[in-house]
Amino acid sequence: MYDYSFVSDSTNINNIENEEMILDIHEEGSVFYSYKKYKFDSLVIEKNRRRENILNGDQSKISYFVEKQYPNFEVIYHTNLGYTHYAVLDKPSISWKLEQEKKIINGIEVQKAISNFGNRSWIAWYAKDIPIFDGPYKFSGLPGLIIEITDTKNQHQFKFIGIEKNKNGYLEFLKTRTKKEQKLNNTEFKSEWKLFKKDPARDLKFNIFNSNHGIKINYDGKDYSTSDMIRHQEEKENEKIKRSNNFIELSLYN
Repeated sequence: MYDYSFVSDSTNINNIENEEMILDIHEEGSVFYSYKKYKFDSLVIEKNRRRENILNGDQSKISYFVEKQYPNFEVIYHTNLGYTHYAVLDKPSISWKLEQEKKIINGIEVQKAISNFGNRSWIAWYAKDIPIFDGPYKFSGLPGLIIEITDTKNQHQFKFIGIEKNKNGYLEFLKTRTKKEQKLNNTEFKSEWKLFKKDPARDLKFNIFNSNHGIKINYDGKDYSTSDMIRHQEEKENEKIKRSNNFIELSLYN
């Protein structure tokens, strides 16, 4: 378990947000995800099974999750742009420089390592006594579990909270993935990102134009046309793009 503190808007670096993240490790690989997101997705599946309504929305701040497949540490970055879900295949080559500096974090002796990844410089602290060669997000490849990792601008930081055994976490999380995903590589995802920024309501337009052009919805006593819905979606996504611009991997979203 990690506490992830991050700055989502590079124009407002004093606004630091937090999310509890889970690195769920299994013999076949690992999954790194938001604990709140996992709980919400699990609740949705259970409510749908019982044909019950969801009263509260998803409160998680991190919607993506990262899957690593052992033993080659191939990475699948699961994310979405608008209504479209993607499985971005990657095998990041992270070159670590091991330092001699050591310290104690939460009673665990750790050693320092540095690297460059995603157009950022990173400082990691790993535990040789925990022989798990994995870590938060896409980070891996050190001779021990990554206990803490921070970029040098202190805009993204993962801090170890604790570790516990969990029989069903990894497999149960994968069961929650009922959404259809488009599989592509990093280069193809960059192209999709650029197209999405130009037209953030494209999915909604496609769905409307392939259904009923004259559809209207009634919300709060008012009727909204398809053009109203498209405009609202464009405003919503443009605001999100504007305020969520400080990604972990700047190179993936350039």
